[in-house]
Amino acid sequence: MKRDLRIFEIQENVKQLSDKVLIDQTDFITSHERGVTILALRHLREIEVRRLFVDMGYSSMYECCLKRFKYSEGQTQRRLSSARLMTELPEIEQQIQSGNLNVTNLSKIQSFVKAEKAVNQALSKEDKLKLIAQCENKPTRQVEKELIERSHQPALLAEKFHKISQVLSSNSAESSSPEEFIQQYIKFEALLDPTQQDLLQEFKNLYAHELQDSANISILGFLLSKAVQHKKKKLGLVPKSKANAPLPPSTKVEATPKKPVRKAIKTSTQ
Repeated sequence: MKRDLRIFEIQENVKQLSDKVLIDQTDFITSHERGVTILALRHLREIEVRRLFVDMGYSSMYECCLKRFKYSEGQTQRRLSSARLMTELPEIEQQIQSGNLNVTNLSKIQSFVKAEKAVNQALSKEDKLKLIAQCENKPTRQVEKELIERSHQPALLAEKFHKISQVLSSNSAESSSPEEFIQQYIKFEALLDPTQQDLLQEFKNLYAHELQDSANISILGFLLSKAVQHKKKKLGLVPKSKANAPLPPSTKVEATPKKPVRKAIKTSTQ
């Protein structure tokens, strides 16, 4: 039976609470917090469906969540992904209410579903519900690992998870949404034989101090940048630095003539 928040007296000064009251009060608050989360997801999705964010003066629902509702980039991405999935699968509300599912893992599942659909491997409603049930009560890292193992394009999904985390840690309110950001990228996959894998690992070891991290996308970016710079220098396409440029005729420094060095003549020679 659900307790009404209005008839449950919440004591705000937690320092004065006994151990039992502190635990009971925390149980009550967190259970209602999950209920409020579901209500928030419903409201956000309905605003997006009606495109009310346009009436409020925003170009996207993502921007609306950032500026109007004051969510962070990470909170926005997770809530919008979860809201869209919950609209399609209302059955998962009970798992969210119970705490067996969280919006972080739901957003990961939504990314997996979209990636599978992109390669004509769309999941049925039953498959999605089964997948979600298998992800209940699991840490996010484990959910990511299992989704990557199930994916038909595991390398792309792994890099997508990695890239999204970078976007959420550096994206500003003026930037495009993570979904729009990811769409700007192209798919790049490669299968390495054992020899190439050894070379890749040796490269990581040798350039560890120069690489931003050991992700494949970071390594590819590093190699492309170095290769393009090297080729431009070889073709003379890189402008010479001012330090190496010849001085104009009017500014050239004339060499000072050296005075002849007088040497003493040996006595025997004299």
